[in-house]
Amino acid sequence: MCAAVLRAACFAIVCAALAACASRPSTLPVAASPEGVADTERVLVATSRTPDSDLARRFSGERSDRLSFLDIAISVPRNRGVGEVIEPKDPPDPAKQFVANGVDVLAGEAAFVAAVNADMATRPPGDRVVFVFVHGYNVQFAAGVYRHAQLRRDYGFQALPVHYSWPSAGRLPAYLYDRDSVQFSRDGLLRTLVLLEQSQAERIFLVAHSMGTLLAMETLRQASLSGNTRLLRKIEAVVLAAPDIDEDVFRTQIAEVRPLPKPFVILVSSKDRALRVSKRVRGGHPRVGEGQDIGELQQAGAVVIDLTDIEDAGDRIQHSTFASSPSLIRMVDRNNLNRAILRRSGEGRQSVLEASLAGLSDFAADAIYLPAQVAGVR
Repeated sequence: MCAAVLRAACFAIVCAALAACASRPSTLPVAASPEGVADTERVLVATSRTPDSDLARRFSGERSDRLSFLDIAISVPRNRGVGEVIEPKDPPDPAKQFVANGVDVLAGEAAFVAAVNADMATRPPGDRVVFVFVHGYNVQFAAGVYRHAQLRRDYGFQALPVHYSWPSAGRLPAYLYDRDSVQFSRDGLLRTLVLLEQSQAERIFLVAHSMGTLLAMETLRQASLSGNTRLLRKIEAVVLAAPDIDEDVFRTQIAEVRPLPKPFVILVSSKDRALRVSKRVRGGHPRVGEGQDIGELQQAGAVVIDLTDIEDAGDRIQHSTFASSPSLIRMVDRNNLNRAILRRSGEGRQSVLEASLAGLSDFAADAIYLPAQVAGVR
């Protein structure tokens, strides 16, 4: 009985600590934006969620064996703080809130690839890049799309956003359901990446957050074990933000991914309260995103950036610093780190990346850790 009470108490703590990921129903209303008050970000979506009868929600947290595809124009208000996502109220106000300017359903894989190819055709060779984002725990469909549009707008990534929306229940008590949904979603994410590999996109930039990093790593591992080296070579940059992955599990995952996409960047923070609670529930075993063994991550070939000292995280549990910190966003832009990551293949790409990392002067000297084979473990 005592053990059951303890488990229930731990679960309650998890729910409370992770509340900042998303806490209220997210909708995707379509509303016209008056000229001059907002910018439009186009986001292509692949999702393994089940369509929702409520058109304002679009998709539920239920699982679907069939991928659905959409082409969404997201209106991002100009009058907002850097790093902010302001979800719409009823009625929506495009001058202050994120809304959709339009939602087009794509009729299957061929239509999705055609949409990607049409965008790539507008870009010069060498700049045909897609930016894939995988959201984390407790994120409803609309909230994930808004976050992707915010990342694209604030970081200025010159790449086509492709959002993979896996069936998170979007409810605090559904943490274990979401963990199972990650396992369910591996085939869907892999299929989405394969379609991008078969498209005219030259390179893929993959970013995942929190529990979504587990999905990303399992998918990369699955691609490697199946011998799909062509896909892995096309994924030229990976960023794992606040990875909610057991350290031992991650060590086995990254060892199987060959070739390992480079740069392979991991954002960590010892102040991440969500990961601290996740560790407690799992008997005290650390999560990768806590950054307790940076040397091992370096040895595995990762660039590690420690965000512990970022003060303007934008959320009280410091779990979404990568997306919500104005100072981090400005730092990355000022030092051209986004352009270094997306730089085309060829001689000099790694040196440009390393120079950009070294230029992040707002961090303490020991906040940036290059891969061991490049810089030596320090």
